[in-house]
Amino acid sequence: MTDRLGNIISKTLLAIETGKEEIFHIAETSRTETQRLTQELSHLRVEISETIKKVDQLQKEDRKMRQHLMEVSRDYTKYNEKIMIETYAKAKDTQVQLQLAEAKESQLRTRRNEIERSLRRMMDTIERAENLISQVTLAINLLHSGISEMTQDQNFEKRQEIALRISMAQEEERRRVAREIHDGPAQNLANIVLRLEIAEKLLELDPKQAKNELQDLKVLVRANLQDIRRIIFDLRPMALDDLGIVPALRRFMDNFQATYNIQCEFQITGREKRLLPAMEVAVFRLIQEAMTNVAKHAHSEHVKIELIFKDDITLARIIDFGQGFNVDQALDNPGDHFGLIGMKERVEMFSGQFSIISPSGVGTTVEMTIPSKKEEDIE
Repeated sequence: MTDRLGNIISKTLLAIETGKEEIFHIAETSRTETQRLTQELSHLRVEISETIKKVDQLQKEDRKMRQHLMEVSRDYTKYNEKIMIETYAKAKDTQVQLQLAEAKESQLRTRRNEIERSLRRMMDTIERAENLISQVTLAINLLHSGISEMTQDQNFEKRQEIALRISMAQEEERRRVAREIHDGPAQNLANIVLRLEIAEKLLELDPKQAKNELQDLKVLVRANLQDIRRIIFDLRPMALDDLGIVPALRRFMDNFQATYNIQCEFQITGREKRLLPAMEVAVFRLIQEAMTNVAKHAHSEHVKIELIFKDDITLARIIDFGQGFNVDQALDNPGDHFGLIGMKERVEMFSGQFSIISPSGVGTTVEMTIPSKKEEDIE
């Protein structure tokens, strides 16, 4: 029976994963079309602006020609028949040009409105697809979890709830990163491509303006590169691999302090040493999660981080001076506090110890102790 159920879940997984690829394809196609429509809309707005100027100019000429035609028509003695015919022809020609320009403006406006409606639909499609991908990914994770835990009955409901909440936290983090990339670097890169096309055209028409545009783009590219590096650092600090846990934490705290305006005090005790890569990542992520909780919930202007290196353990302690919370209630009924459960489980994965002390109105102390398995001492 278990094998049959596992087979059914595996086939269901395959079908869902195939569907996920299709949804992703729809989202990517919509993004490509959105970019094309955005570029067309940008060019269209320029053309509409130029057409409006032309219409205004032709309207003025038309009024002048009508006035002149009235003068010629009233004074037969001053203007001969030839002048009258020429004046009438010019007035008629101006009127025709005005009608054509007005018709063009109307068509351009109609097309602009159509593109704007299409863009709204595309953005809605992309948003729906992204939400659907997140839901499908969550379902896939749960099914994978179901296969691996099918034979484990002990504390099944509790384990399932924790797994669900951790999975939800992971999906929320993926959505956050996706939104950050989409709203930041992705949008900026699309804008850069569009402005480069404009600069390319300006090279022939107005080289000076093209140079100014390229200088502005240089600033934009540098800012975009900085955003990308920040996102990469949030995902996986390069300093962690190159230099170790302490330099990576120092950089993280500099960014944290600048972002949240919360003063960070970092204290190192003992002889600094490199840990196994997995342990360094674990310690970094645990401190990062604890600091995020401080920023979100503590209402503290100051946080102290202690990192203590001993021969057999590495201890991290995060102390804030905020409002505190009910620890037992948070751990017994995770609710929105599943981040704490994830921290506790991550520490226990390394056979470590995790504790939280949080008297109401005094602040919170999060302490994590992980057995040290060093690779090398830092000289």
